[in-house]
Amino acid sequence: MISKEESEARARAAREAIHSTELEGGYVTEAFRADVQDYIDGKIDAAGLATRTRARYGADRS
Repeated sequence: MISKEESEARARAAREAIHSTELEGGYVTEAFRADVQDYIDGKIDAAGLATRTRARYGADRS
């Protein structure tokens, strides 16, 4: 598990990233938001989030 402080920092960073994406006209899917919540909750790390995202959108580094 991660600390409460780390979870809060992850949540803040995620909110900022999602907000920035939306300001630029991008769309953030519910599936990505669910993955981000797993990251915030400490179920996955940043590498895991990136791996899920690349796999979902066909950007695997094979």
